[in-house]
Amino acid sequence: MRILPTLLCQSGMRLGKTIFTDKGQVLVGVHVSLTDNMIRKLSQMGIQHLYIDDPRTDDIHIVDPIQEETRLLLSSSLSKVFEKFGATAGISSAAPDSFSTMSKFFVEGMSRVIDDLQTLNNDHVMVSTLNQVLPSSMEQHFTQKALNMCIHATKLAMAEGSFNREELMNIGLSALLYDVGSVHLPLQLLQKADHLTQNEYLEIKKHPEYGFQLLKNEAGIPEVAALCALQHHERINGSGYPYGLTKDEIHPYARWIGMLDSYDALIHPRSYRQALPPNLALEALYAGAGTLYDIDMVRLFRNHVAIFPIGLSVSLSSGDKGVVSQLNFKSMQRPVIRVLKNASGEDLKEPYEIDLSRKLNIVITKIGEQTMV
Repeated sequence: MRILPTLLCQSGMRLGKTIFTDKGQVLVGVHVSLTDNMIRKLSQMGIQHLYIDDPRTDDIHIVDPIQEETRLLLSSSLSKVFEKFGATAGISSAAPDSFSTMSKFFVEGMSRVIDDLQTLNNDHVMVSTLNQVLPSSMEQHFTQKALNMCIHATKLAMAEGSFNREELMNIGLSALLYDVGSVHLPLQLLQKADHLTQNEYLEIKKHPEYGFQLLKNEAGIPEVAALCALQHHERINGSGYPYGLTKDEIHPYARWIGMLDSYDALIHPRSYRQALPPNLALEALYAGAGTLYDIDMVRLFRNHVAIFPIGLSVSLSSGDKGVVSQLNFKSMQRPVIRVLKNASGEDLKEPYEIDLSRKLNIVITKIGEQTMV
């Protein structure tokens, strides 16, 4: 099985996993052959990647960290947030109970996330580097980013090992909603291809306070979630915003979420730049360890995060191209690669595997299905 961005799937490809609705009903069954119309509709629904059958990778098993029903429940709630509090709706004009109505779905969804993650038999975190095409709308961008952050922050907190369920709920909800203030920013600023002017940047920097205002008095949403929304751009050396807080002035959850947010921003493309390869993004975190981010948090990230998830297509420095087939738990950044194409771009009749933890002279240079074309 392989992971492909939905927009890069082609008619005739067969699904490797069933797609469910938020009610648990089958939307598209496993092994169904895709059509152009199906691919377009799935993308419009916000489904950003698909599991695809491939005879060369039949033995590669990809475990989704949460059930599709859980993902769709949270996606639906996040979409409603975007609709109610987007740039065309004023925060102060929203109905007093409009967010509270959604809070119960966030809490239910977060409880499901914890249950789903606890069923896994390993402690590694599969950071999503899957969406190597720009989302087709700002709503999709907001939704997929919130889900990724929620899953990664919660699983990493589980790997740390000292948090009880209530604390995991608080961390997960904080990571799910930390960037909610961004939905109130003008779309032309979020989608601008050129560098921001000073005044535009000042407007962008208001989104932590917007998020704090939305979350601070919501029943069912922990107070720390509002604090994380306010502080996720603060940095331990005082260089962040909106208040230039330092070290222990920043809530630990906000420091954690801020580090993950920086990594997520680096590995995903923007309208004005390409995505940074995960290994270089990890180096950027280390460059900021002790100044921007807590060094212990960066180390935990390095030791428990699989920055190249199983099933991901990659290009190697040797020119060969293939798919991540196994993880090395003692060297999470150097997985096993099943080579499917040689340096000349020819399909191999007999694919073979390279263990990058043993071949230190070979590195991953590109990720994403476009590397396999």
